[in-house]
Amino acid sequence: QGLPCSGKRPARASTGDPITQAAMPSVAQDWLTKVRQVHGQVDFQDTEKLGQISAFLQDHATSSRNEWTHKVFDDFPDWWQNHRQSCFKLAISEQGTLEQLHEYIAKLYDARIPLTLTEKCTTQFNLVQDIQIWGNRDSALAAEELLAPQSAFARLLGRAMMELYRNALTLDAIVFDATGYSQTKGIMKTSLRIVWYCEISQGHWSRVIVDKDRALRIHDFVVSKFTDSNESDIKAIEARMQLDHMENTWRNVFTDLIYSGREGIRMPLNDRVSPGPHKRVEKRPFAPWGVLRFKFDEGNLAEVERVSDETALSSLQWLKAGCARCEEGTEVTEWTPPVWTQLVRRGDGRGDGASRRVGPVSTRTQGGSDGRLGGPRASARDTPFVQADVAGSPGMVYAPSGSPQGARQEGGPDAGDSQSTMRVGTHVFEGQGLHELGLFVGDRLIVQG
Repeated sequence: QGLPCSGKRPARASTGDPITQAAMPSVAQDWLTKVRQVHGQVDFQDTEKLGQISAFLQDHATSSRNEWTHKVFDDFPDWWQNHRQSCFKLAISEQGTLEQLHEYIAKLYDARIPLTLTEKCTTQFNLVQDIQIWGNRDSALAAEELLAPQSAFARLLGRAMMELYRNALTLDAIVFDATGYSQTKGIMKTSLRIVWYCEISQGHWSRVIVDKDRALRIHDFVVSKFTDSNESDIKAIEARMQLDHMENTWRNVFTDLIYSGREGIRMPLNDRVSPGPHKRVEKRPFAPWGVLRFKFDEGNLAEVERVSDETALSSLQWLKAGCARCEEGTEVTEWTPPVWTQLVRRGDGRGDGASRRVGPVSTRTQGGSDGRLGGPRASARDTPFVQADVAGSPGMVYAPSGSPQGARQEGGPDAGDSQSTMRVGTHVFEGQGLHELGLFVGDRLIVQG
């Protein structure tokens, strides 16, 4: 029978023992009928296994907002639930239960009836990047086009990551592919998940571990690299993307919702659910694609190689390699904080497109939040531009010595550097007080407005 969603789980049979008759649904329960209601016709016929999986998932259901570790995507009523007492959150914390969950996920993926689970982001987590590109009704950019070893896209991504992880001998990108028809817009969509590993010393590999603030800063840096690129092949990809759909800007392609979304991070081998009111599985789970290896030589990208395809590992091994959660307190991977220049427009976005980011200024604070300038919006015609070199902490603006009177001066980024540091509030850009501030380097206006 279905278990009440109380947040307290009753005693259960150990994962290694057969599920007792009390924990199993009645024999009359037709699990295949439920599965077919969600997935259509399936070949999987092991109703006993389906009952066992359902019992396990229901046994670990919780209503606690703090206790949950995994969740059903968008509260989708999946086949394994008791819909009279549905719980969409799971607490997978007991010894051995995470391994059991992974085995069930892999089993159902191989049976072509994937689950729809996400995982709650821990304080520190494996660096993952989602790439989302809208296509048209008939086609979308394929993973092979973007991530072929000689492709401009893959090589630019590798160079950007190299700048952040200069101590790594090699970076590995484990890739999952969920490209297919999206019921959200009724068109094709490229959906890729990249999970990063690094080789710190010869033969010693580890996950690239980040926290939310660092992940957001990496996201902004990568977006800036693609936005500022003048490579003809990158421009061609951008033109094709935007021909398919106007939302395909680099900032949307490298989405940052994965780090702050309430739904958690969709797990590898799990399917996505279309929006309500008629929620349906989209039949495009994150399937293993392979591994790209980026090799560096004296700070330069020397080689990109696809070292394995989807057949290299079992589904269970791919799943374990692609999960994002890690133990609390895990040390983040050593990195080199990014330095880049942002040019943004403060205004309502109806201008002539001269700026690279249109609309209200959006910045990363010390805590990784998304700050916005206050005050009324300026018209496009008299909208001032704001430019800042973002180095190390995103709350710093570096400028030559001799900044405007009244600006607080601090030590520069490097000892003996001719530059000094000016902090404007806790953001790179802060609305209060900037109406009196004009900062020039030579004859170039840097901040005004």
